[in-house]
Amino acid sequence: MAAETRVAQAAISRVENGTKDVLSHEEIQSIARSLGFPVSFFFEQEPLYKTPLSIHGAAFRKKSAVSAKDQGAVVALANHLVLHLRRMLEAVDLEPQFPLLQFEVVDDKSSVSEHARAVTSAAEAAQKVRKSWQLDDGPLPNLVKYIEATGVFVVQGDFGGADIDGVTIRPPGMKPVVVLNEDRPADRKRFSLAHEYGHVILHPFPYDAMEKEANEFAAELLTPARGVLPDLKKPLTIPRLGQLKLKWRVAMAALIYRAKALNAITDQAATSLYKKMSYYGYRTREPDEFSIEHEQGSLSTQLLELHTEDLGYSFDELADALRTFPTELAEMHGLKPPDQRPKPKLKLVIGGEL
Repeated sequence: MAAETRVAQAAISRVENGTKDVLSHEEIQSIARSLGFPVSFFFEQEPLYKTPLSIHGAAFRKKSAVSAKDQGAVVALANHLVLHLRRMLEAVDLEPQFPLLQFEVVDDKSSVSEHARAVTSAAEAAQKVRKSWQLDDGPLPNLVKYIEATGVFVVQGDFGGADIDGVTIRPPGMKPVVVLNEDRPADRKRFSLAHEYGHVILHPFPYDAMEKEANEFAAELLTPARGVLPDLKKPLTIPRLGQLKLKWRVAMAALIYRAKALNAITDQAATSLYKKMSYYGYRTREPDEFSIEHEQGSLSTQLLELHTEDLGYSFDELADALRTFPTELAEMHGLKPPDQRPKPKLKLVIGGEL
C-alpha cells in the first residue's frame, strides 16, 4: 500500500494502530483510491464492533484455526453492512410480525434475569420460538423468512475464503444483524443461521456452554424431536437420508447426528452410515440430487428499494449517503450492479403521414 499510495509505510502503520490520525488531504485521497472507498467512508462516526463475543455484544461462530486476519476481515464486513442498515432504518419504522424472544437456560427458574424468560434447556427455547411462529412439529419451510419476521436482518457476504460460517452483531438501538458466508451449501447455511439465532435468543453475553446450547437450539428448531423422530426410527440408508434431507432441509450428516442424539439409532449404526458417506465422498459434498435451494434475506433489499422507489433516491445518491460506491453497494446486498441492469426501452414508431 505504501508503494501504491506513496504514503510512508510507517505512517500507514500508525494509522492502523490508532497512534496517528493526521494525514494530508492528498494522502487521504490516495489511500481511499487504493482501498476502493470514498473519502467520506473514513470519516464515518458509526461505532465499530471489533471483538466477537465482547462487551460490544457480538456473537461469533468460528473454528479455532481461523486466523486473526480472516476474523478481522469478516467482522469488518459485518460492520460495513451495519452502517448501511442503520442509516437506511432512519427513514422507516420497522414493525416485526413476530416478537424477538429472549430466554435464559437455568437450573432454577426463579433465578432468571429480568430481560429473559427461563427455560431448562436450549431445546425448550427452540420449541417456544416455533410456537410463537405458529408452527407445528413439521419441517420449517423458510428459516430466513421467519427470522427476518422478528426484525433480525439476514444478509450474505463474501468471506474471502475464510473458514467461517457466520457472524452476528447486536448494534445498540437496532435489531441484530446476521451475516452468513455466501459460499456455504444451502443446508449448512440454514444450520448456521439457526445456530446464530440461538445466540441471539439465548446469549446476551458469552459463557462456556454457549456453543453447545446454540447447536442444541438449532437442531430442535430445524428438526423438532416430536416431528422428526418417527422418520428417524425407520431404517436409515443413504437414499433415505437424501429423501429426509429434502423434507427437513438439513444435511444428511446432520440427520445421522440427530438420530444418534435422539437414540433412534445406535452409535455403531451412526458410524456405519458416516463411513458409507465417506466412501462415496458425501462427507465433503452431499449428492447434487438431494440439494436444496438457497434461502435469501429480503429486509436489506426492501430497504434499498424503499429509498430508490418511494423516497426518490437515485442509486448513486443512495450509495453516496451510505459512504459506498454504487457497484460495491449492489454487490453487498445481492443486487446487480447499476451498469448491468436492463435499461428501459423506448420504441420508436412512425404515426400518420410523413
